[in-house]
Amino acid sequence: MAAESFPDYTEQNINSYAAAIEVLQQLPANHPGLKHWSIWFETHFSDVPWYDEIKQDVTIAYARMAMRNGTLSDHTRCYHNEYHINDLLLRIIYCAEHSKQLSQEGLALLCVFAACHDLRQNETRKSASDDSLVGANEQASFQEAARIIKLTGTSSLWTAHHLLVLKTMIEGSTFGSGGKRSKNFFQGNLAKHLLTQIDLPPDDEQLVLLACDLDTANVSLPIAQFAESAIHIYEELLAHENTRLSAHQFFCEQQKTYFFDQQCFHSDITKQLFQPHKKLNEEKLMDLTAHINQLSDDLSAENIKLAFRTKAQQLSDQ
Repeated sequence: MAAESFPDYTEQNINSYAAAIEVLQQLPANHPGLKHWSIWFETHFSDVPWYDEIKQDVTIAYARMAMRNGTLSDHTRCYHNEYHINDLLLRIIYCAEHSKQLSQEGLALLCVFAACHDLRQNETRKSASDDSLVGANEQASFQEAARIIKLTGTSSLWTAHHLLVLKTMIEGSTFGSGGKRSKNFFQGNLAKHLLTQIDLPPDDEQLVLLACDLDTANVSLPIAQFAESAIHIYEELLAHENTRLSAHQFFCEQQKTYFFDQQCFHSDITKQLFQPHKKLNEEKLMDLTAHINQLSDDLSAENIKLAFRTKAQQLSDQ
């Protein structure tokens, strides 16, 4: 059974849509906020009965991310911040524009997933006796998402079934290797493993797989943008995980492990729309990591990051 998480200072203070709007007004003038998504969402969803609730859910989660982990935080995370929500929302819009397989309800669930799946990033690590593969952050993030949904109302969209789909999306985004804590080894995200434990219709299974695929779709970005995302992850790990992480190893071996061994597209939509772009990056990723590999492993982290960024830009310009 998942440990119960409780509202923190951010959740207690951004406890309404009005409070979220007030917080987001503090963002810099050049900040994108939710403008692009709001225009798209209004254009396609303003006539559905749950429009206001989904807009409020996403806005509240976005404001909390900006305040807790992002632009408005005193302890900003370089990767898991409100810009990550923007990235996922843009990928959802791209899917909606290029695939006819997604229903309005499915797109709404994806949007709430994008806004809520990383709400909690600083949960206490689970005890060794807890052999559940779901990460503590993901468990707590769903619990907070459920509280947001309860806060904004219970429309016809939020049936017990749709809440289960959202829960499976968020908990399925647990990423890494599950072999250390359980005989149920998994590599990459946890979605496929969780789907074997519950009975969802095929369309909803695809929705769960799609949500978790979009979370790691940075592999399909132009190689220079992929490199920037890797740098942000590295900087966040150093700042928040209290770890001594070799830059040489991270930007060489760990990038290859992530790209080729851990990350994989499982949904029909991402295989069609994103896998071809990842394929184009394979040779460039190998060139990029080979460039880092030939550098001295005692080179400073700043110099390795610079070399990684510069080489990625050169590969992107080719």
